[in-house]
Amino acid sequence: MNTDKPLLAGIVDSGACLPAASNAELADFVENAVEGLHRVGPDGTILWANRAELQLLGYAWDEYVGHHIADFHADPATIDYILTTLLSGGALYDQPARLRCKDGSIKHVLIHSNGHFEDGRLRYTRCFTRDATERHERDVALAQRDAMLLNAPVAAALLMGPELRFHLVNRRYLELFDCDNPVGHTFGEAFPRLAGSGVTERIARVFATGEPYHAEELALSRLDPHGRLEERYFKFSLEPLAGADARPDGVIVVAVEVTEHVRSRQAIERAHREREQLLVDLGAASQAKDEFLAMLGHELRNPLSPIVTALQLMRMRGDGAHGREGEIIQRQVDHLVRLVDDLLDVSRVTRGKIELKIERVELARVIDKAVEMASLLIEQRRHQLQVEIEPGLVWEGDPVRLAQVVSNLLTNAARYTEPGGRLWLRVLRDGPDAVEISVRDTGIGLAPEVREQVFELFFQGKRSIDRAEGGLGIGLALVKNIVELHGGSVHAHSEGRGLGSEFVVRLPLCSAAIVPAPSAPAALPDVAPQRVLLVDDNADGADTLGRLLRAHGHTVEVYHEPVGALAAVERFRPDVALLDIGLPVLDGYQLAARIRSLPGGQGCRLVALSGYGLAADHARSEAAGFERHLVKPVNPDELARVVAADAATD
Repeated sequence: MNTDKPLLAGIVDSGACLPAASNAELADFVENAVEGLHRVGPDGTILWANRAELQLLGYAWDEYVGHHIADFHADPATIDYILTTLLSGGALYDQPARLRCKDGSIKHVLIHSNGHFEDGRLRYTRCFTRDATERHERDVALAQRDAMLLNAPVAAALLMGPELRFHLVNRRYLELFDCDNPVGHTFGEAFPRLAGSGVTERIARVFATGEPYHAEELALSRLDPHGRLEERYFKFSLEPLAGADARPDGVIVVAVEVTEHVRSRQAIERAHREREQLLVDLGAASQAKDEFLAMLGHELRNPLSPIVTALQLMRMRGDGAHGREGEIIQRQVDHLVRLVDDLLDVSRVTRGKIELKIERVELARVIDKAVEMASLLIEQRRHQLQVEIEPGLVWEGDPVRLAQVVSNLLTNAARYTEPGGRLWLRVLRDGPDAVEISVRDTGIGLAPEVREQVFELFFQGKRSIDRAEGGLGIGLALVKNIVELHGGSVHAHSEGRGLGSEFVVRLPLCSAAIVPAPSAPAALPDVAPQRVLLVDDNADGADTLGRLLRAHGHTVEVYHEPVGALAAVERFRPDVALLDIGLPVLDGYQLAARIRSLPGGQGCRLVALSGYGLAADHARSEAAGFERHLVKPVNPDELARVVAADAATD
C-alpha cells in the first residue's frame, strides 16, 4: 500500500519548501520510529499514523486512519478529557489510557500530545503513544501489595526511599504501637521512645544489605495506660523490598505481639524451674528421710542385738528362765526385728519388692500368732475381741507376712476404737479358691474421702487427745502391699464417722508367688575352734556375742574400741574379725584396712556387723574386703555358721 502522499501530507504543511532529500529523510524518520505517532484533526478524526502506532494496536492503515479517535479508546471519559484539553490549548504528558486492539484486547498506553494552532484555531494534534503494559502491571502489583499490607491481619508498614520514610501503615500497626499515622516520617521520628532499642539500626542494615531480619521475641518497653513502663514482646520481621535494579527500594515491617505467649512460656519455665527445685528438695528430703531411718534402725538394732543373743544363750544353757515367757519374748523380738526391717525399707515395700517365703499352712495357726502379736494393745485398751475361723482352711503363702497383715489390722482397729470397744475377726472361705479375712470394730469410723487414703504410706487418721492411736502410718500401707503380692485385695468400709470400720482382705488359697520357702538351716558342723576378734562399741552386744561364740568352742577376744583391738592383732593372730562398722575414732572400714596391713592380720577373714542393711551398705562392705555383711540383730545360728565356714572346709 502506497502511503507516501498521505504521509507527506501529514507531516509537511502546504507551502513548505524543503529539499526533496530532506523530505525523504524526515518521512523515513517518523515512519520507522519505535514510538507510535499519529495526528488527529480538530474533529477527532485520525489523519495519519506511523508503522509503530499501527503495529502497537494491530490495525492496517485504512482500519485506523480516517476513523474517529474515540472509536479506539476503551474509556469514554478519558478520550473526552484528552480532546477537551487539547482543544483548549493544553498539553498532555504521560496521560494513561486504554486502547482497543484489533484482536479485542486492551492495551495500556501513555500519551504525550499537544496541538498545532493557526489563527487561534486548532488544525491538528501531534500524539505520541507509548506501550505502558509493563508499567501498568507493575502499578497493579504495587497497588495489590499496598492493599495486602493495608488489609493484613497483622501489623504491617512500608518504609521507602533512601531515608526510609513510612510510605504506608495499616490499622493494626497503628493500634499495636498506639501511634498517630507516621506516613512521611522515618522510624526514629515516629517512635523517638524506641531510640536505643536497635530497631532503627536493623531497618537500615536490611535496606543496605538486602538481607532480611527476623526476631521471634523482640522486647520493647512502652508505657501502659497507667503510665507505668512495661515490657512487651513482638515477633518482628524486616523484609527488603527489591527495586528495578534488584537493589532494595524499601523495607516491609511486619510485627505480631506475642507478649501473652512469652509470659505464658516464662510462667511455664518458671514453674518448671520451681518443679526442678522442688524435685531437688524432695530428693534431699527423701535422702534425709532415708538417712534418718537408717540411723533409727541402727539405734534400734543395737539394743536388739544383745537381746537376741542373750535369748540364744538361755536356750543353749537350758536353764529354767527360758519357759513360756522366754518364747513370748522371742516372738515379740522377732516381730520387732521385722518391723524395724520394714521401717528401713519402706520404699522397697511400696514397690512390691518384699520377698515372700511360701509355705502351706493352716490358717488357724497364722491367725493365732497374729492375735497374740496384737493382744497386748487390745488388752491395754480393754477391748472385747471375737474371733471366728472356719475350721480346716489350708492356705499357701508367707505365714509370717500374713500374720503381720492381720496383726496390723487388729492393731489399727484397737488404736482407733475408744477403750472398752468391740472387735471382730472373721476368717471364712470365699468360694472354692479364695479366703476372706475381715476385721471390724466399733471405732471412730472413716470419712468417705479417706477410705482410700488410709492405705497410703505415712497416712494417719485424726488422733484423739490421749494420742492412743499413734502409729507410724506404715501399717496399712504394708497390709495393702503384702496382700497384693499374694495376688489378693484389701478394701475399707465404713458407714461414716463414729460408726466403726471394717477392713476386708481377700486372698487366693493358692498364692501366685513363686519364691519357695527356705529350707531349714543346716545343723552346725563340727569344726575346729577359731580365734575370733570381736570389736563393737555396744558393750552388751559385744559381750553377749562373745559368750555365744565361746559356747560354740571358739576363742574370742572382745574389744569395745578399735585402738586396743589393733594392739592385740599381732599377738592374737585372729582367724576371723567381726567388726562393727559404726566404731568411734576408726570406723569398721578403716579398722579392716589396718588389720590387713599388720603381720598378724594378713590371713584374717573379715565380717562386718552393722545396723545399716541397705544394698549400698552391703556393696560398700564387699568393696572394703569384707567376706560377709551381717545386719544387727545378728541371727545367732547364722553368726555361728559364718565363723565356722572357713574352718569347715579345711
